[in-house]
Amino acid sequence: MPKLLIDGYNVLFQSQLVGRGRGRQWLPAARNRLMQLLASRLTPAELSTTQVVFDAPRVGQAPPAVTQPSGLSICYAVDHHEADDLLEKIMREHPTPKQLTVVSSDQRIRRCARAQRATSMDSQAFLDQLERRPASPTPATNPAQTVLSLVDPAQGDLATDESLLSAVEVDYWLQQFQPNRQPTEPQ
Repeated sequence: MPKLLIDGYNVLFQSQLVGRGRGRQWLPAARNRLMQLLASRLTPAELSTTQVVFDAPRVGQAPPAVTQPSGLSICYAVDHHEADDLLEKIMREHPTPKQLTVVSSDQRIRRCARAQRATSMDSQAFLDQLERRPASPTPATNPAQTVLSLVDPAQGDLATDESLLSAVEVDYWLQQFQPNRQPTEPQ
């Protein structure tokens, strides 16, 4: 069970991670930047007990719940009307809600957290706290330090910021499609 529960889009849209462009993949790119920020500022122990919840994309397009190589758990509110519903369910079903910190500026979520006796933290306060922390020095827990530039084979040009994947993410997806492949050692 998580100890840190994050309202993904609420935190994302409070941050400077969304960017200015609204290209085809702007939202997945912004989510990726949030995951990179969390992976670079939270300790490995914190990452392993952190769950980020996002609203589900259109029907049939929701990625599965996934635990990133950093240990960070990401899920989409696929079977719920919105992420708020799933966040409330997680809080209500948590075996020790007093040990749970819920990050959101949404008053509905904050009220539920207080009702469950969980700690409620405003998104901007959480982001400010993250920014004051030093970045993780190890590439294995800091995918933001090992971002790869990819070339779009269809266009033959450099990929945009929206299509950048970290080395850890590339390894994860290659492992998913090539199960016998050994992960690349961090450099």
